[in-house]
Amino acid sequence: MPKRLSKLYFGTAGIPNSTPRKSTLNGIKRVHELGLDAMEIEFVRGIRMTPSKAIEVRNIAQDLGVLLTVHAPYYINLNSSDPIKRQNSIQRIIESARIGSIAGAWSVTFHLGYYGNVENNIAYNNVREALNTIIKVLHNEGIDIWIRPELSGSISEIGSLEEVVRLSEDLGDNVLPCIDFAHLHARTNGRYNTYEEFRSVLEYIEAKLGREALCNMHI
Repeated sequence: MPKRLSKLYFGTAGIPNSTPRKSTLNGIKRVHELGLDAMEIEFVRGIRMTPSKAIEVRNIAQDLGVLLTVHAPYYINLNSSDPIKRQNSIQRIIESARIGSIAGAWSVTFHLGYYGNVENNIAYNNVREALNTIIKVLHNEGIDIWIRPELSGSISEIGSLEEVVRLSEDLGDNVLPCIDFAHLHARTNGRYNTYEEFRSVLEYIEAKLGREALCNMHI
């Protein structure tokens, strides 16, 4: 899968509701039948896809021209004060990327975690350190997939617009934000719901990360 796409893709977050006999394979077929060309594989409640199944998923998605992405489990907190929970969070993202890569996924997105009882800048640094570990592991394994920290919908969660953009600045080429405008709307208590506000977000991303970031957006 090329890192830069040549067109806009539209798809569903997970298997479409209208899919008979719900499975990832049938979901991809249903996406194609609906005239869409993308689907997010939801590992949000656990990574239950085997490598052999991921190969099947990759083949049918390629045959039908459906772009795939992966959403890692919800059970992630890269700022957890519990070292076991933090390490498990890191491992869940790595495993999502591994299986996603076998399935031909273009990107892996995930929530970063919570500020908790520490200062925002300390939480940010903890998250950046964890992501740096993830990047190194994936690089060493030859896994080439976009790493997409997601803009979060609550002020208790790490992942403001500024933070996810800054992570991309700090961590380099394989990291770009997942911009969830619904989350941004919620996080800012009803702002970012007009053309001008949407445009300001895109202009901010371009100013900070360059035109390439706009050509590789995950919304």
